[in-house]
Amino acid sequence: MPHPVVDADPMIRVSDLSLSYPAHAGGREFEAVEGLSFDVARGDVFALLGESGSGKSTLAKFLAGRGPDASEKSSRIRLTGGEATVMDVPMNRLWRRTRARLTAYVGHLAQDAGATLTPELNVGDILFEPIVERSKHFDRDELGERIAEMMDIVALPLAKLQEYPYELSKGQRQRVAVMRSLMLDPRLLIADEPTLGVDANNRPKIVELLRWYRERSGATMLLISHDIGMLEALVQEVLVMQQGRLVGRGEINEIFRNADHGYVQRLAQALRATAYDEIAEE
Repeated sequence: MPHPVVDADPMIRVSDLSLSYPAHAGGREFEAVEGLSFDVARGDVFALLGESGSGKSTLAKFLAGRGPDASEKSSRIRLTGGEATVMDVPMNRLWRRTRARLTAYVGHLAQDAGATLTPELNVGDILFEPIVERSKHFDRDELGERIAEMMDIVALPLAKLQEYPYELSKGQRQRVAVMRSLMLDPRLLIADEPTLGVDANNRPKIVELLRWYRERSGATMLLISHDIGMLEALVQEVLVMQQGRLVGRGEINEIFRNADHGYVQRLAQALRATAYDEIAEE
């Protein structure tokens, strides 16, 4: 069984990859990703952009090793063409033990992570949960110091550690979820809309947390975000998806300035116009 190579370069390698969801309720198999090829070098920060339904979240979940996680069979992601490796682990032969090893090094923030925090646990236990699931032996004081530093960066008072998800606002829950995705010190972080539901004043604090983590760990990151501030602050290169295909790739400012694909141009204009201007209760 292959072991993850934590300093693999490239960290992610995708070649002519196609991903599908199984047929259900009499329908046909749905192909969500078709013929993708790209590499992500160790230590780089990439962004996946595209409209809703373009295949971004499917690709992110698959590369994070969470493709088989869905409780319903119809929602489980299948590799139907090409190949992909993450930390030199072939994703088409991801047996249970190999997958457990890989996910120890790959942090994954799902799109709805803030809404799915364990309701029976307080914030402190939610943050410790990934560690406790992996090991019974860890330095609680050292971890406590790191949690305190992260709480400070995202502007959450330490008193919040005693509170439960229902006592937090949507934006506060999302900040806890982002911190939780970093608890195992992932060498690769795959984050789907890290600032979703966080108000404009607090989004930069999540950007600051990710920058802090990258500076202390050298981690590789693959981010899905419509937050133009986050993209410009963190990302070196952008991959643009449309209907499961790659339609643009380049350095972030260059691809928006010199987009030769109409869809990429429209996406860039939409990002600039809205600057992710949703109103979120904080």
